Amino acid sequence: MQKCRLITVLSLSVLMLAGCTTTYTMTTRTGEIIETQGKPEVDTATGMTKYADAYGYHRVIKTSEIVQTTEGASKLDW
Repeated sequence: MQKCRLITVLSLSVLMLAGCTTTYTMTTRTGEIIETQGKPEVDTATGMTKYADAYGYHRVIKTSEIVQTTEGASKLDW
């Protein structure tokens, strides 16, 4: 009984934390502002930056097009 309760509590904790993400804002040379879910990843071999947009779609942009990247606030996606 206690084992089942412990598993339930741990499962709920993991599910609640899975929705927490830190947003980042990238500003491009053209002035476009792109909000990302999580930290964008720079691939130096290809010169591209990979990120997940506000809707969760995976996107790629040339690193040279990014002027600034700033970390935003953590938010819960329910």
